[in-house]
Amino acid sequence: MNTAFISDLHSNLEALQVVLADIESRGVDRVVCLGDIINYGPDPAECLRIIRKMDLVLMGNHEKAVLGQPFGFNPAAVEATRWTRSVLAPGLFSNGAKWANWNFIGRLPTRHQENDVLLVHASPREPTSEYLLPSEADPVLGATEKLKSCFELVEHLCFIGHTHQPGVFLESDGFRTPDQLGGEFRVPRDEKAIVNVGSVGHPRDRDPRACYATYDGQVVTFHRLAYDAETTCAKVKAVRGLPDWCGTRLLRGE
Repeated sequence: MNTAFISDLHSNLEALQVVLADIESRGVDRVVCLGDIINYGPDPAECLRIIRKMDLVLMGNHEKAVLGQPFGFNPAAVEATRWTRSVLAPGLFSNGAKWANWNFIGRLPTRHQENDVLLVHASPREPTSEYLLPSEADPVLGATEKLKSCFELVEHLCFIGHTHQPGVFLESDGFRTPDQLGGEFRVPRDEKAIVNVGSVGHPRDRDPRACYATYDGQVVTFHRLAYDAETTCAKVKAVRGLPDWCGTRLLRGE
């Protein structure tokens, strides 16, 4: 089964539409979303209505923050969370569509296991909020204890998002970016790997293009797509309650 993995959309409708059109053109069997559908961007309700149709959707830390409290967020992220909650949270006389979106994010699972493949938003240890950064796999010092303990919870393969930095952690060979891999990663049969699929709507690897990955059971392929980030940025600036930072950083891939 050929699966497309998307993550960290962050209410960026322009990026999501481009990515889904590309996925459709590839004829994949299903689409899996690894969380963080909402927050930062200007179109949370529209993105949720689209994602509700996906085959499998997991909860990210920004869904948890909008439902509850944004613990550990910087001031701009807190402000964005409050605005997103004000848009999504239903009131007594809200219509059915608003309730459908709110109930949907409240029911999202935090992890999913398929045979020897684990799916989470953040890490195998803490599925919604723990960061696994490339620096966890130092080429000289080796893997940190955090990364080692994460691999202990992986049977063979794990797909994550959260850091917005695509690439592959190998248990014995550090971290490799998509460029270092030539855009593809052939999954070894006899070694564990943790694959970060990158971010659709908020890339942070200095490449502003939307990122997602496909997996056909043997090879993970990373895809980068240009989208109209200027329009998304302008929409952010037009929203009272969203910091301009949520839009301007999209233009730099930060």
